[in-house]
Amino acid sequence: MGCSMNVSSYVYGTSFYHRFDVRPKLIATLAFSIIAFIVSSHAGLLLVFLIPVLIMLLSVGRKETWHCYSRLLPLFVLIILFAPLQERSGEVLFSAGGFVLATREGAESVLRIIARLGGISGALMLLLLTERNEMIIKGLRAFHMPYNAALAASMILRFIPYLGELFAEIRDSMSLRLEEGRRGYPILPSITALVVASIRMIPETASSLEERGFGLRKKAAGVALKRPEYYLIQWLISAIILLSLLILG
Repeated sequence: MGCSMNVSSYVYGTSFYHRFDVRPKLIATLAFSIIAFIVSSHAGLLLVFLIPVLIMLLSVGRKETWHCYSRLLPLFVLIILFAPLQERSGEVLFSAGGFVLATREGAESVLRIIARLGGISGALMLLLLTERNEMIIKGLRAFHMPYNAALAASMILRFIPYLGELFAEIRDSMSLRLEEGRRGYPILPSITALVVASIRMIPETASSLEERGFGLRKKAAGVALKRPEYYLIQWLISAIILLSLLILG
């Protein structure tokens, strides 16, 4: 299995979120990620998880949405299996032989983790699916971020979701090697292989940065972004959604 990284996950489209300017999109993504940790109510956490899902469905369709969130399923399974064991005080929901397997507090903790992780991951993936890499760099530069920092940040944003896709490929590959009749996902060997593959990709990632001018004193062409139609309305919509979420939280 090759380790070549695709630095672009952009999906062409003409949806309302595709037409959003990159600047309010970047700020909304950052603010949403912060608010996801502040929100604590059940309604707020549900919205944290569902808002990126709904926008992604409207922007890139069901196939791409499922493809993105299916990468998170193994992690959700691990959280569901092991997180309740860390919280065994409170109202007992499941027990075996006197050993507490899950409590109401533990279950609520799992739901909070999944809602926040799914919401933040969804917001990040939504940004990458609806915005080209060069526009993300220009958007970061518009906030006076140095070119090298903007370039590195854009590469990191692309690298994180790629790790999820690579993990799914490694997991499926190892599952095929299980003995006939056995089922399951070899989580630990898959994680080990992912770490090794990530280390091996360091030279390739460094080369990609160098090819794009990292370390050179240069200005990105066309840094000044023009204000699109309905620019202020885009900021207003973002602010209303984020403030509503914060109030419900």
